Amino acid sequence: MNKILLKISAAILISTAVASCVTTNAEGIKQTTYTKNALSGEPTKIDWAVAVKGDCSARVIPELRVLQAPQHGTVDIVHEKLDGKFHGTYAKCTGKDVQGAAAYYTSKKGFTGTDKVVIRNSYKDGVVRDSVAEINVVK
Repeated sequence: MNKILLKISAAILISTAVASCVTTNAEGIKQTTYTKNALSGEPTKIDWAVAVKGDCSARVIPELRVLQAPQHGTVDIVHEKLDGKFHGTYAKCTGKDVQGAAAYYTSKKGFTGTDKVVIRNSYKDGVVRDSVAEINVVK
């Protein structure tokens, strides 16, 4: 029973972004830097992207690609249903599952410390954003 509570607590801690900062990089692309926590050797969602229509269905599946790979692990990009958080006109879509793209980081087994990943989010309408995930890996 204690192992289950520990895993639930770890999952809540890991899914929480600790800090966030938005800047513009040298290419003029909006770049968001944030911190994530991950368990050593376990996949952790570090980034995701969705684009919706007015009816909350997927407009397109954005392209995610790794610009800077982690030094102490790997990143897998997958297409899956995601629960996006939307603002403005699309706020009504928050809480609805929409097909999108997600990036999962997995450290090398036994690694603890910090790692970093830079991911580019590209949309078919020409919008491009970069995400910089600074990852704290714990046991």
